[in-house]
Amino acid sequence: MTGGMVEHTGVSTPSRDVDAPATMRPWWVFPAFFAVYFAVWTLRATVGFNIDRGLAPPFSGIYSATIKLALWAVPAAAFAHWVRGESRLTSLRLGLPSLRSLPLTTVIIAAYLTGVAWDVARKRGIDLSALGTALAQRGLWSLAGGLPSAFAEEVFFRGLVLTELSERMAFWRANVLSGILFVSMHWPHRIWRDGWSVSVFADAPALLLIALALGFITRRSGSIWPGVLFHAANNALTAVVS
Repeated sequence: MTGGMVEHTGVSTPSRDVDAPATMRPWWVFPAFFAVYFAVWTLRATVGFNIDRGLAPPFSGIYSATIKLALWAVPAAAFAHWVRGESRLTSLRLGLPSLRSLPLTTVIIAAYLTGVAWDVARKRGIDLSALGTALAQRGLWSLAGGLPSAFAEEVFFRGLVLTELSERMAFWRANVLSGILFVSMHWPHRIWRDGWSVSVFADAPALLLIALALGFITRRSGSIWPGVLFHAANNALTAVVS
């Protein structure tokens, strides 16, 4: 204490991500945008999904991927351009990842996918060699087929949502909140398909965990592209023996 004044020597927690630029937009703009977006996606994921059911493979998959790109990537790009007033390359983290970040991000992705592979084998009642055989036969095709969906989700959530939230709060708070929003986007279709049951929400912790990992990787690398590959690989692992 000096001169009757209390001297603060501790380091305060930043109110927003220090690596993100401040924003002068009213606080309600992005929440309003997301609420409208959530309503539109809910319609698509419920009654709109009847169109997918009426299509035969591979047309159903092509239609689904096209609609997802239109309803996830296009609004993100539009918000970045007309509301944020920034280059979509910068605002949505579409640039190349930092080379310095690749060793750590690669280790994180490899460790996470190893855990997913073990969990998939356990739940399906198969050994890892059988899973490896399935991946060798169908893994590359499953990975390629999942890239459009993974890109759409990453450009919206880790490109736009995480960027927006990081400008208003510390990174990990933004990452947790964007992860919760990411989890919630999976519920409309599942509730419509399966009804209100515990099983609809059973994988919420796993979805939140991968969302947090994807958010960290995106921030660390400065790009969504490692997360896109990670996301598609995770989906391929869980689908290849379904």
